[in-house]
Amino acid sequence: MVSNPDNPAESFKKALAEATRVLADDPDLDVTYSVDPPGMTEERVRLPQISRRMTREEVLLARGTADAFALRRKYHDPSTYNRYTPAGKMARDLYDAMETARYEVIGAREMPGTSGNIDAKISHEARRRGYDQLTQASEAPLAMAAGYLIRSLATERALPESAQNVLDLWRAFMEAQAGKTLSDLSAVLDDQAAFAKFARRMIDDLGYGDQLGEDPDAEDEGGDEDAQADDQEDRPDSTGQDDQNDEEVEAASERSQHPEQDDGEAQITMDDAADAEVADEADMPEGEAPPPPTQQPISEASPDYEVYA
Repeated sequence: MVSNPDNPAESFKKALAEATRVLADDPDLDVTYSVDPPGMTEERVRLPQISRRMTREEVLLARGTADAFALRRKYHDPSTYNRYTPAGKMARDLYDAMETARYEVIGAREMPGTSGNIDAKISHEARRRGYDQLTQASEAPLAMAAGYLIRSLATERALPESAQNVLDLWRAFMEAQAGKTLSDLSAVLDDQAAFAKFARRMIDDLGYGDQLGEDPDAEDEGGDEDAQADDQEDRPDSTGQDDQNDEEVEAASERSQHPEQDDGEAQITMDDAADAEVADEADMPEGEAPPPPTQQPISEASPDYEVYA
């Protein structure tokens, strides 16, 4: 980005872009400014436009937005986020608001200079949405209140006035429903996967457990059990009975595939037997008849009995 001496905003935007890359630990991150809503992709960050006047609100909003995106890039893992994302819309809103508060709190703890900038962003968004005018919890978004509660408990700092109003409307309800879960906040803040499980418990506590969908950790455990069961089924019986059955099946299969071999073998066996009989007769002395074959009685009658002709 080329600096324009006639436009002081250009020098500021260039410095802010460099600071964003350093904070995000991503020197190749493309930083742009636009009147379109801020956003971030894998390779680019779009920040609010800054006019030549460089009003205080413009500068603070640009800084806060840049810091929030940079901290997301540095402390937020998309794959872990997607793994635990709930199925229902309200549950997803709660989950996203709490995760946003988590990585912004970590960044503010590691780099205190980001705290004021992000507070300015939160204040701007809350006032633009009219949060300072709300008087009943039913009018205030529960998801934003959950994110504000995580931020308030983790930093022990006051929120911007408009955001604080939303938190005050819902705080008693959230602490009554999820007080036990909230006691674990400090132990899971630095571990995104552990925090994601914490957030899912919070969502259940607040009455939206039916929107969580399947528990990814439970799916993994079920997969391990199924794999062990498959291994057990594939393991042969120690008695060797399976091997014996396999051999019998294989032999029967071979016989069915080559039936002509059985007939041939049977024919060869009968011929060999006939040749053997002839050979036995040839070996006897000349002039001697072979002894008659021994006949077994066919009944219990006298062996001298002759059939009447």
